Amino acid sequence: MTDSELLASAAAATKRLPPAPSEFTILTALQYRLYQELHAAAGKAVRPGARPSAFARLSRAIEAVLDRSEELRVLCQAYAHLAKAALEDPRVADELLARSGVQHGPGASFLKRLLRFAAADARLSNVQKLVADFLGTANEETVRAVLAQVAGMEWALDPEDAHRIMPMDASGASGAADEPLDEADRFRVLLSLDAEQGKPSGQCLTMTESVAWDMPDWSRIRNWRRRYVAAHRRSVDWALTKASVYRKAREPLAPYQHPGGLEEGVVTQLRQEADRAESARLWQIADSLAQMTLRRVQRRADRATTPFDSRHLPSSRGMLFLDTPFVLPTGRRIVGYVWGPWSPGAEEGWLRLGGGQKLEPLEMPSDDTTWTWVTPLTCDQSLLSLPFSPYSTLLLRPGDVLEPETRLRDPENPDRYRSGSDRLGRHELMTRHVRSLWELLTQHKRSSVRVLAMEVHEAKPREQRSDRRRGITDSGHVTNVWVDPDAGERHRAQRRKASATGHRWTVRTWREEHERDQCPNSHEHAARKAAGGCPHYEITIPEHVMGPAGAPWSDRMRRGLSRGSSADERA
Repeated sequence: MTDSELLASAAAATKRLPPAPSEFTILTALQYRLYQELHAAAGKAVRPGARPSAFARLSRAIEAVLDRSEELRVLCQAYAHLAKAALEDPRVADELLARSGVQHGPGASFLKRLLRFAAADARLSNVQKLVADFLGTANEETVRAVLAQVAGMEWALDPEDAHRIMPMDASGASGAADEPLDEADRFRVLLSLDAEQGKPSGQCLTMTESVAWDMPDWSRIRNWRRRYVAAHRRSVDWALTKASVYRKAREPLAPYQHPGGLEEGVVTQLRQEADRAESARLWQIADSLAQMTLRRVQRRADRATTPFDSRHLPSSRGMLFLDTPFVLPTGRRIVGYVWGPWSPGAEEGWLRLGGGQKLEPLEMPSDDTTWTWVTPLTCDQSLLSLPFSPYSTLLLRPGDVLEPETRLRDPENPDRYRSGSDRLGRHELMTRHVRSLWELLTQHKRSSVRVLAMEVHEAKPREQRSDRRRGITDSGHVTNVWVDPDAGERHRAQRRKASATGHRWTVRTWREEHERDQCPNSHEHAARKAAGGCPHYEITIPEHVMGPAGAPWSDRMRRGLSRGSSADERA
């Protein structure tokens, strides 16, 4: 729209009667308080001779708006104030057009459109789309700058609040509608809770990075699973937090287009996660196995990872915890995973974040194909005082191949990812990590090379009955897994027996831990390879000594021992 057309629209708008306030916006009491505080703080800051405390107040007001995730409503209310002022005073409309031509800095394009819309009295629905698109693409610093500039201009154009708009509820009566309370009541109904149940439990999904991770034990793991299920079944606070994440389109995979609306979409996802956890087999991963998994991931980082095979899962549904957190290059600490089979329904409206952080339709599985949903768990204080919370989503499908992970690394700083590949790199690294864990846990089913030892902690019958009353269908047994220290010696004995007629070693040497490519169908390998490929397994071989027990160490090994190499630590 040209400036002449905008001026003509503004002139025509001045001849119309001002619409009722309810046609502009419907605000809750919380949203109106946030808007008033931002407006008042901007007034203090833009006055001549403003003190530093005024700018500090403005900064706190912006923080409050961002913390409550009410940027959309507050910006729309500010726009409504500007549009009403331009409608009732032609000088304000001229000032808006003049200011729109001199915008620069962060969010300049958005501010220019917002001011021209206000001068032309554009419909609020169009402005809401503009604001929503801006918030979906702008970073937090740009949003801060825009909030400050809009609040400052709003106060400068109408310092006496002569054109202020009072909030109206849906019925048209004066006063603010308490929408958060209504939304909480709707979640209580959808979660089938009484009015006294499902009360907020404090902070949820705080995403803090400074929480210490306590060493889990089998009793604590069982209690954590109980609370995790309870939080997803009956925590209104958790549902409200999920709803705010939905509004910002930050959930990687969610039923955004659920026919029942946002609340039913949230409840659908929470119930599916609760179903996975309440029937999950529990695992505790010791530090020795966690370190072996990391070494396996590092050795395989420069080559493609084999297609995901659901037969590698230690259980169809599971929940595992790491004694030592897995630290991502971004600093996030992963302390466990929850997984289970998943067959999304086309009627549930599932979308996933694709390239450029845009929502894309999820390709539904064909026939009766079942995918595997994986929820990583990160260090946190949330979910009924748990030391962790769900973080992102992994979707594993048969046939998916992970390309070499090193292509995402920054060549100048291998510990970081290339610019723009943060989300892809983070997800790919977590996927490699959890798949390596699964393959090690089930290696004994595919090979005679056993590297792990296990101990099962059985829950008492009364504890199992207590779990049943809470809706938990799993037995409650916790399997503790660690690397068997005798695995290398056992593999050496098997190798010596298998190659009794082969090469005779006259010296001893140390063989590092490595992977072996194993064909499960060696007698049909040629035929399968000609038909399109023979699937092979990557078996981890533990470190072990090669050579007769009484033979001397090889010269290379002797030199290493004299220098105090890692062989001393193994001894």
